[in-house]
Amino acid sequence: MPEAKPLTGETVKTEVDALLPRAMFVVDGKLGIYKEREEFMFDFYTLPDFKFLCSTAPRGQGPDDLIGLECRNIEVSGTTFSALEHMTWRIKTMKLAGDSAMQVVHVSKPLDANGAINMFHRLDSLHYLSLGSTSNQKEFCIYDISDGSAHETGEYPEWIDPATLATGMPLPIPYGKFLAVSPDGNRFAAFYWHFDRVRFFDRDCKMLMDITTSHDSNGKQEDDDENTLPSCYFGVKAAGDKIYALHADSDSTRLLEIWDWDGHPKSVFRLDRPVTIMTVDTKTRRVIAKDAEHSNEIYLYELPDDY
Repeated sequence: MPEAKPLTGETVKTEVDALLPRAMFVVDGKLGIYKEREEFMFDFYTLPDFKFLCSTAPRGQGPDDLIGLECRNIEVSGTTFSALEHMTWRIKTMKLAGDSAMQVVHVSKPLDANGAINMFHRLDSLHYLSLGSTSNQKEFCIYDISDGSAHETGEYPEWIDPATLATGMPLPIPYGKFLAVSPDGNRFAAFYWHFDRVRFFDRDCKMLMDITTSHDSNGKQEDDDENTLPSCYFGVKAAGDKIYALHADSDSTRLLEIWDWDGHPKSVFRLDRPVTIMTVDTKTRRVIAKDAEHSNEIYLYELPDDY
């Protein structure tokens, strides 16, 4: 990996607390914060000045209510954003109407869940990528929203001693990962939680590259139990022509890695806070982040011109 450069964030105090925020995204010049467990599930702010607009999307089953979203990928397209709703297994496309309330503008047919759908990324207008279910031995799943069907595919790596899995541990647990899909939907990258490993695949889940990374760490990875895998990658965002990956150097240190779609890590930055979620405002070259402890703070990291 490239040498990590220090990056100091600016702190913005927010008007409304976001307890246990699960996702952040930029849509139509605004910042959205998804709060899975609160009565109103979205907060919106203007960009770049972070003026509070509204808390919206009440919890419920009405036309513009939400039950809960698969929050690891909220997809933005123009002025709308989409995500998979848990329990109903439908893709809801939403927008912010008049800077005051979220409206649902389209709802897909229910998908064949095959158990809980684990992560959800668009490949094209009909096909979505997910992780394999706990009841199956395949690593990935492709959904076709034209008929709701699902096709599981791809073999898991063999990075763990088989004895570790002898108790019947579901493979998605040790091989958990975050996914990023290229802008054209022709390839995707998998950043594995418990390993310094990154794999690139084509849209049919055929592996293109298998990369082992090495970090010049200032911190010591904390692992009290020798049988427990330390968390490494735990957040990934595709924005523009780059991939932004959040890596845990230790419990208190975060690295921001920036990759291209040819499998090259281009830059690494050492953040000054242990942030837990992030998004990217490509217009202003800023990473926008939060942590789980400070519910009324947002952290801004301005990236250099040559990142």
